[in-house]
Amino acid sequence: MKPIDTAAKRRLVTLGAVLASGALVVGIAVHASAASANPAAVVSWIKSSNSLNSSVEVANLNGSDVRRLGPGTFATVAPDGARVAVVESLPPADNATSELLLYPASGGVAAVKLYHCGGFLDIDGWSTDSKLILASCPHGLNDKGPLLVIAADGGSVATIASGVIDGASFAPNSSDDVVYALGSSQLLTAPVNLFTTSPTGKGTRQLTHGWVISAPAWGPNYIVFARTTSRGKVFAPINQLWSIDSNGTALRQLTHMKVDPLASGLEPVAFSANGQHLLCGFSGTDQSSSWAVTLGGKTVVLRQLLNEFSAPDSISRDGSEVLLTKGFEGDPTSVVSAPWRGGKPTVLVPHGANASWNE
Repeated sequence: MKPIDTAAKRRLVTLGAVLASGALVVGIAVHASAASANPAAVVSWIKSSNSLNSSVEVANLNGSDVRRLGPGTFATVAPDGARVAVVESLPPADNATSELLLYPASGGVAAVKLYHCGGFLDIDGWSTDSKLILASCPHGLNDKGPLLVIAADGGSVATIASGVIDGASFAPNSSDDVVYALGSSQLLTAPVNLFTTSPTGKGTRQLTHGWVISAPAWGPNYIVFARTTSRGKVFAPINQLWSIDSNGTALRQLTHMKVDPLASGLEPVAFSANGQHLLCGFSGTDQSSSWAVTLGGKTVVLRQLLNEFSAPDSISRDGSEVLLTKGFEGDPTSVVSAPWRGGKPTVLVPHGANASWNE
């Protein structure tokens, strides 16, 4: 049975990851200081009574006021906690199309439809001011993107790149600039390089040449991404984490992991606000796990967060807590929070997946 794969989760969120129905039966485990500092903090997740009928639910971070927003297979909470961007997969299942919907986090209001995608739309994140949504719309084997910046108010759409998009991220500042990985084809040997651009697509700059990269995450100090290199015909290609400044300088390899022949290695997911904690996913054949990567010191410190199958969802702003989906894809999964420094995870949603918060 295949576990939840981090890269696959980012590119194509499958309905198999959101199975049996459940309710929020445990209070959200966060530091009291963090909860009081952000009274608008909410957490969302995907739950389903069956694999073809998934829905989005949300609650306050203290576990109170659980509410159903509507149908959806992926959701992400805006930084200000006021709205939730949702991907709804449309029938028939063998002809994947989807829509980007926007719900108020308070619930009780019909969704606003922002964009229709001829494939399965991937939400890459919100701008820091909660006004823009970054998303890509792949189109099967002939994927040509596009990568889009969509206004939450009014729904105006700017196409900022076209091609095979393998991850994107907003800058963590008011510029709303974007970093993205772009390939010309889906061939495994095709180069996938790193670019930055403005939210209108003007001023694009290419940062790498001839590499194969994925999952760029723009932190407060630099951009971190996974670089993939071949290990021959028998072993799977391996990922190592690299960093680069947004102007294309200070390129540095961060990790030198040795992994088993069927493993791919790490991919970035999300930074803490100070850039010292980076949540990553580790994937491969029949393996998926969540990792804590501590930066900023003389050495990069790596640590697996749970000794069981999981996929990383988000990290708190202060870097003290992480949000994870625990379990195999195809089996019932649960949403848990876990301390960054290690310790027993707390189950937040016993039958949920693909969680998001603005903690």
